[in-house]
Amino acid sequence: MVRLGSVDDFTTVMHMLDLCKADMKTRGLNFWNDTYPDKNIIMSDLMSGKSVVYDLDGKVVAFLVMYPKKPSIIEESYRDHSNYVYVSRVMVHPEYRRHGYAQEILKFVEEQGFSSIRLLTRNTNTFSVNLYTKLGYKVVKEETKENVIMQHCEKVLK
Repeated sequence: MVRLGSVDDFTTVMHMLDLCKADMKTRGLNFWNDTYPDKNIIMSDLMSGKSVVYDLDGKVVAFLVMYPKKPSIIEESYRDHSNYVYVSRVMVHPEYRRHGYAQEILKFVEEQGFSSIRLLTRNTNTFSVNLYTKLGYKVVKEETKENVIMQHCEKVLK
């Protein structure tokens, strides 16, 4: 079931994060590392009341955090400027991928009444790029950072 995360989820989210970091490293994706995201960031996410988890019989198998109206330096590239949410740190436990859990937690965000959802991904993260494309997210701007193409994406809901 999809629900808001809480500090009680900290241990399982941190374990999942460690597994995701290790998996990403094997795929040459090193943007999540020993320093980001760290335990303080995850605890802050869980304390914010804005984290979303997929709880599968008491085990958290997917996670993200919502930031209503997070400022953006590329504001002019987005279509919606009034009622949006920024989504970050989307992760799914490696053993539970391809079961629709990321899709379910993103659907939960869609049902919160926002006009659009924004997020940032890298073109090298093919799992994420494929998921977001399938779900209707559009790249509104690309920029190169450290030889990687960063994709600013938005899904307009209303």
